Amino acid sequence: MNVKTATAFSDALTDLFAPLSQAMVAHGVTVGAATESIKMALLNAVIESHGPDVSDSRISIMTGLHRKDVRRLRSDAPSADGRKTANRLALLIGYWTTAPDFQGKDDTPRALLRERSSEGPGFDDLVRQTRLDAAPGTMRQMLLDQGAVEEDPDDGRLRLATNALVPGAGSKELVAAYRATLTAHMTAATQNLLAANGARRHFDRVVRYSHLSDASIAELDALAREESQALLERLNSRAKALQERDAALNASGRFAAGAYVLPVQNAKEDAE
Repeated sequence: MNVKTATAFSDALTDLFAPLSQAMVAHGVTVGAATESIKMALLNAVIESHGPDVSDSRISIMTGLHRKDVRRLRSDAPSADGRKTANRLALLIGYWTTAPDFQGKDDTPRALLRERSSEGPGFDDLVRQTRLDAAPGTMRQMLLDQGAVEEDPDDGRLRLATNALVPGAGSKELVAAYRATLTAHMTAATQNLLAANGARRHFDRVVRYSHLSDASIAELDALAREESQALLERLNSRAKALQERDAALNASGRFAAGAYVLPVQNAKEDAE
């Protein structure tokens, strides 16, 4: 990366950090805590590119981190409990909305009893078939806590309240979902930025228009949400089928696809 490109990237960091800073302020994260996170990220970046045996001195030279910080950070193991919880709930809901055994006559997710009945498999079967490393009772309570399911007070049936996991405001699951979604998108964009000439790049596109009325923004917002939701549901259904097919292969590959919509009314002119 030449000097001009490096300077341009440094200038871009202010804009890239802007939404993260808003989230930091809202969650009470100070510059001290943020600096620790940046140090860990820089350390991991060097280890990923140069291998786990890279020396502390090499890391220090490449990142500007003090060698004492490098030694300390290398011994730290960040927790991924919140992200695992969000992923488990999302996988469970995804399976519930697509697996034929859990669909009703109208091809929508049916309400489930805890155990198998004449209607078909129950909620406990759903958890087992999704291959989650968690007890059915634990997953049931997590879904109830998030408001993703409703429980019938008469027979205890669990009814899916939404086809997508929308964690409660301020919850650790919401933070985990925020982390997973942005990390995937930023990884794809960064790999595209660093790709050599002629290398295959990830699909990463955006449609941007300005000088729109509120009515036009509302129309585009509705269209984007509808089309994106339909695409993600098709991908989810196909991915689940392929995952079941590949289970015997002990495959370890990952795939992520997402969508975002950002309608802004009365926006300031972009400096472009």
